[in-house]
Amino acid sequence: MSLLSRRSRVARPATPHVDAAVLAPPTREVSWQDAEAEVMPLLGPGGKSMLSWWREKRPSAVEPMQGFVHRRIFDVRPEQVEPLLNPPIERWPYPLGATKEGWRIKAVEDMTGGEPLVLAMHRFVETHGRVPSWPDVKAWMSEPHVLPTFVGPAWQMYHGLPEELRPSQKRWMKAITWRIGKAYLSFLREMDFLSRMIHRHGIPIRSHVVVDSVLKIDFWYGSSAVCLYIKNDYHERKVSPRLVSGHVYDIALSKRHKVWNEVARASDSDLENLADSIRGDNDGRLAA
Repeated sequence: MSLLSRRSRVARPATPHVDAAVLAPPTREVSWQDAEAEVMPLLGPGGKSMLSWWREKRPSAVEPMQGFVHRRIFDVRPEQVEPLLNPPIERWPYPLGATKEGWRIKAVEDMTGGEPLVLAMHRFVETHGRVPSWPDVKAWMSEPHVLPTFVGPAWQMYHGLPEELRPSQKRWMKAITWRIGKAYLSFLREMDFLSRMIHRHGIPIRSHVVVDSVLKIDFWYGSSAVCLYIKNDYHERKVSPRLVSGHVYDIALSKRHKVWNEVARASDSDLENLADSIRGDNDGRLAA
C-alpha cells in the first residue's frame, strides 16, 4: 500500500532513497527578515495588501512560513536536479495516461489553511541536503512530524464525510497523490531554474516560501522579480505583476511535455537573456 494511504498515520521510520549526492554545508541563507527587507521595496499597494490578507486569513501558516530559513537550496547544482526531471515512470508521481478527471477530487484540491505543500519540500532539502525524488516525497509526507501538513488532515476530512458521499479509500488516496504530485513537480521546476541561474549563469537569485506562496513571485534579485509559469488554455500567467512595482520577468515553460514523465524546463537561451537583463537592472553589480 502507498505510504500516502490512511495506514501511513501509524508512526514508522522512513528511509528515503538517495538519488543525488549530499550537498556541502550551506554558503548563504534567506530568512523572512531578509526577504521582507529586499522584496517590500519592489511591491506596489496590491502586494502589500496581499500580505496583510494572508496574515489575517491563514494565521496558522504565518509563524512556520515566516520562521523558515532557506539555506541549502542555493547550493543545489543543476547536475543534482537533472536526474529527477525525467526519471523512470515508476519514480514519477502518476502512471502513464493518468488524467485529472480520474485522480482529482475537488475537496482535496481545495484544502487550505495550513502550511503549503512546497514548505514540506523545502524542509526535506534543509534536513537531508538534497532535492527529493518522488519516492522520497512519499516517505517524507508520511513521516509523523510531517503528516499534519496535509496527509493527516486529508484523511480526517475523508472520515468526516457522510458515508453516502465518501468515495473509496483508493480513490481518495489517488486525489491526495494528485495534489502532492503537482506540488512536487512545481518544486522540481523551481529547483531546476534556481540551480541553473546560480551555477550556470552566475546570478545569485533569491527565494523565500512566503514570497513564492503568498506573492507568487518565484525569485528575485535586487530590483528584478522573476515569475515562472506554464502556458495553458486557461491561465496565461500569474497574478504577480499586478503586485510588483519593480521589474518583472516572465519565464514561460513549455505547454506540453514531449515525454510523459518529464518536467517542463526553461530554455538556456531564455535563462541567458534573463541573466543579461538582471545584470542590466542592477548595473552589473551582483553580490555573492
